[in-house]
Amino acid sequence: MAMRFLVAAQFVPDPNSGSAGSVLAVGQALAARGHSVEYEWLPPERGLLRHPALRRHFEVPTQQLRALARRLKSARYDVVMVSQPQAYLAYELLPSLHPRTLFVNRTHGWEHRLLQAEQRLGYEPQRPLGNRVLSKASAAMTVMACWRTARAAHGLVAPSSRCARFIHDTYGLPEGKVGFIGYGLDQDFLEWPRVEPPVRLPRLLFVGSYLARKGSRLMEEVLPRLAQRFPELEMTFVVHEGAVPEAERVYRPAFGSRLRVREWMPRTELRKLYSEHDVLLFPSLFEGFGKTWLEGMACGLCVVGFDEGGLGDLAEHGREALFCEAGDVAGWERLLVEALEHPERVAELRVRGQTRARGRTWDETAKDTEQFCERLRTERGWS
Repeated sequence: MAMRFLVAAQFVPDPNSGSAGSVLAVGQALAARGHSVEYEWLPPERGLLRHPALRRHFEVPTQQLRALARRLKSARYDVVMVSQPQAYLAYELLPSLHPRTLFVNRTHGWEHRLLQAEQRLGYEPQRPLGNRVLSKASAAMTVMACWRTARAAHGLVAPSSRCARFIHDTYGLPEGKVGFIGYGLDQDFLEWPRVEPPVRLPRLLFVGSYLARKGSRLMEEVLPRLAQRFPELEMTFVVHEGAVPEAERVYRPAFGSRLRVREWMPRTELRKLYSEHDVLLFPSLFEGFGKTWLEGMACGLCVVGFDEGGLGDLAEHGREALFCEAGDVAGWERLLVEALEHPERVAELRVRGQTRARGRTWDETAKDTEQFCERLRTERGWS
């Protein structure tokens, strides 16, 4: 049965960004399956408070409540799906006013789990005492928002099984309230030519934000050593403009002319760059899903990284990708050395990984979302 969706998020609706691009892709796929999909894009910078954390904690919950209440007053929706946990006020107050509307939270990386990963792995630099006190207060408010959202929403959708398990176990939620629904691929990635990988010293590629939680510090530790051990090794970074000077400073002395540093580009332009490389580095210490590894695999890259996000849900270690436990720097370095010393194995992994990745489409994500929402509505006697 066709449903009417209202999808809300505190993002700029940019199809080339991670979370916003996923929101748009799922919405387009739901529409292609016959559902009606409307959006409520809440400007991320709107508000009286200038500090983003203060705005997130003290203004966003009310902004989202008012925006959704206004939309629901003018039209009836079968499903309201919001991306951030700060929508807890909407989940707590609006269902009684709209008793046949399903209120669902879709996370792109559960914030409470992110805070625990930061604490466990210690990848963020030490802050001054005053900043640490404020950060702890902000973290406590984030955890509160996650708790309230988890309890009040009718259902929650997570893009990885790891994230879904965390939400279910941490808050003691009923079976079936949390759905694990991975992301998919755009059609142009599915139509990209099949790889015929040469057996050569693998060329390395990193695509993403140059941040500690994305593995910047461990890459700074490991990659210069590999550049010395493998004198012909080539390395390419695709990072945001502000990180280009840092990547040049850190890696140019080790790699010399074998280093390329590129500014961020649209995902459609990345495909050609993927095809020029052999190994995609995925050293993220925390991910909601991590679309880059999926798109890289679909273009024929061998992913070498950590078992974070959705990588371990889709790929089998040693068969379609190479990965180890998040934070195991020595283990990640061993996997990279193994890949560089055995290019014939990398070539095999590239072929198998590409086939595996192309089995996950946005239509599959939309189908899973549709079935999740239909089941929750049926359980409430609304279908």
